[in-house]
Parts: sequence; structure tokens; C-alpha cells
Amino acid sequence: MKSIASAFAFCFLFLSVGVAQLSPVPSLQPTPLEAFAHQPATHVAWSKQVGSLDSSEAHAVVTALVLEDTAQPPDRMRGIRIDFSSSESSDVVYLGEETLGVYKNALDEIGRNVPGSRTGARDNLAPGGISYLGACVFRSEKPPRIHSLSAAYYFAPDSEGLSISTFKIAGFRFPDQDPLRLSAAIAEAIDQLKNH
Repeated sequence: MKSIASAFAFCFLFLSVGVAQLSPVPSLQPTPLEAFAHQPATHVAWSKQVGSLDSSEAHAVVTALVLEDTAQPPDRMRGIRIDFSSSESSDVVYLGEETLGVYKNALDEIGRNVPGSRTGARDNLAPGGISYLGACVFRSEKPPRIHSLSAAYYFAPDSEGLSISTFKIAGFRFPDQDPLRLSAAIAEAIDQLKNH
């Protein structure tokens, strides 16, 4: 039964998108790790940069961390912080340790399916359109939406690569970057967190 649920969790989307329409961003709820990080007595007990993504359009730094609430020791949480930046915007996303495997597996699945999807991906684009290859696990259509991340591989007329949304208006595109690079950083964080 679990394998059937996993199969449905990793269903893939191929969308052709024309001109994007911007609508007001609904209020985003923080992840549990983000809420914990912003408590007044919480501090970083340990951290280590485990990866980064650099492109002509955006930059991301992935840091494994252990947070501790000094007001209520030994209240601790572990996970990753991803600092995103581009010329237009920046954002910080916190993902708890309990969710890292789900994100890693979804990025791996996208990465495995990119080579087979390249055939015809650009040929079938509407003028000025973009196609995305993503995983259903990243879709969040029911409120409240969580301030987390959604990843997909995009195909545009002039480039292709990793596209990240943090559910805010601006996204972060990493041309020529593979989802497996972000997956590897998450895998390194999982390994590092086992020792802390």
C-alpha cells in the first residue's frame, strides 16, 4: 500500500505556460523550523554549509543547522536553511529534518526524468511559453500554504534548468543547473545532521 501511495506522490506534470499572471500572494504559514527559528530565545547551536547553486540568474546557499531554544533547554530542532537571492528578490526557506527525505526523493525523481523529457520539450512550446517538469509532492493548492519550496525543471526557448518557487511572487531560476545538485546538498545535510 505504501508503494502505491509513493507512486501517486511522485506523479509528474508537464505544463506549457504562456504569459504569467501575477495575483496577490496569500499569507504564507511558516514551516515548524522557521517558526522555531524566529522565536526570541532561539539561537543557532551548530551550522555547516552543505551546498550551493550559482547561475547567471540566481544564487542559493544550503546550510544544515541545529537550532536551540535557550529559554526552554534542551528544546532543539534540526534541518536546513536555504538562502535564495537574485537581482530582483531574496528569500530564506527553512525545512525541518523530518521533511528532507521527501524533498530529496522528489528532486531525484525530477532529475531522473529530465533526459527523457528533453525530446520535444522545446518543440512543443507555445510562442514565448515555458514547460515545467515537476513532482506532485511540491504542489500546494489548499490554504494555508506553507512557506517552503517547490522545484521543477523548466524548458524555455532560450534556456533550461532548475526553477524554484518559495510560493512568493518572484521565483528563482538556475539555468543549466540540475535538480540532482540540490538533492546532493540535502543528502549531505541529512548525513551531517545525524551527528548533531
